[in-house]
Amino acid sequence: MKIRSQFNRALALVIALSIFLASPVGAQAGSWFEDWKDTIIYYHDLLEKLIFLPELPPIREKVDILVLGLDGRRGQTHRRADAIHCFTLYPYEGRIVITSIPRGTMSEKIAEGKEIIADTYSLGGRELTVESVEEYLGLKVDYYVIVGFSEAEALFEKLGYDGEKTLQVLRSRKAYGIGDPQRSHNQALFMANEIMRNYPHFKEYPTLGRALLFVASEIVETDMPFEVMVQISDLYLENGIVEMKLKMKPADYESLVTDVVITPETVNDVLREQKKRLEECEEAMKDIEESEESEEPPMSQYLAGIIGYYKRYLGKDDRTIVTKNLTKYEQHLWYQVNNDQLSERLHFEFTELMYQAYFNLGEYDNARAIAQSFMNERSLDLINTEYKERVGEMIVACEEKLYADSTSP
Repeated sequence: MKIRSQFNRALALVIALSIFLASPVGAQAGSWFEDWKDTIIYYHDLLEKLIFLPELPPIREKVDILVLGLDGRRGQTHRRADAIHCFTLYPYEGRIVITSIPRGTMSEKIAEGKEIIADTYSLGGRELTVESVEEYLGLKVDYYVIVGFSEAEALFEKLGYDGEKTLQVLRSRKAYGIGDPQRSHNQALFMANEIMRNYPHFKEYPTLGRALLFVASEIVETDMPFEVMVQISDLYLENGIVEMKLKMKPADYESLVTDVVITPETVNDVLREQKKRLEECEEAMKDIEESEESEEPPMSQYLAGIIGYYKRYLGKDDRTIVTKNLTKYEQHLWYQVNNDQLSERLHFEFTELMYQAYFNLGEYDNARAIAQSFMNERSLDLINTEYKERVGEMIVACEEKLYADSTSP
């Protein structure tokens, strides 16, 4: 029976791969899904994770997911939640409601009415922000998703956008008369439109859709298991998306905002319009001038400097390497490097640095997790296939150490 089970599993994997590679090129030709399908380097290594999922209890009829977008520069630990959106999902009914909370919202239920909701993250971390949103909206958050600048750019790029420009557009608030409520609406409308724009691609290439969810779950910070993401996605694929509704709390702003449509084709036009508006705003121009005066070095130069500097401490002061650089590593700063090959190389070299420091400290679980995260994040768009082999060797080295530790007397 065991041999037959293994055979059936292998056969299912081969069939799934064959179906994926033979997916029809129709209405979606030229889409980013088509590009991915043609450039995947080691998709077969990932495929089994995407198809053979564990049995889970049925998803509840209503699921609330809090999406937070954090500000914060390179290495900064105290960050604000400048984008706050709650996705209320009704997957069996095919409905989605996105409720947005502008960052400057104040309430007696938020830090005793003394702070804006964006600051709850720097004051008490994720837990305080989740608690504040739950009290303000009168619901229980089931899962959270947290995205920083780098992660946002990475996801935009994978969706076919210019990551840097799209982030600029979605962060702009001083370009609008009512400020953050319009920015908050822009973000919600963008997410809603992206779901509807890519829904047909998920329908045509469901396995690749799962691959996108898998990579996204590796890039962002979330407590939602990948298998739950797939459950929810599959229900929407089965039942369709029959309603997409946007709300704002407080509701007073809903009549004041306008719809700014952002797509890969319009993002440049929207950015030009925002810059034109900013030029007419004296306060905004002052902020821009001050920012330009204190401009930071390019991200590629910054990362190369960090890696080169701390390599000298490997085997000498590995704890310092970890404590000084873990936040920077977790911020996925390499995604802010526009050149794909350079971004991947800096990602790999930073991974090597952190991996080796953990390995030298005997923290093999952490070392393996660092190496595995590189493998997972790059599973759809690896450029230098040599990195796959080298990272694989790192993972094996950790597993050998962990096995030896577990069997030692």
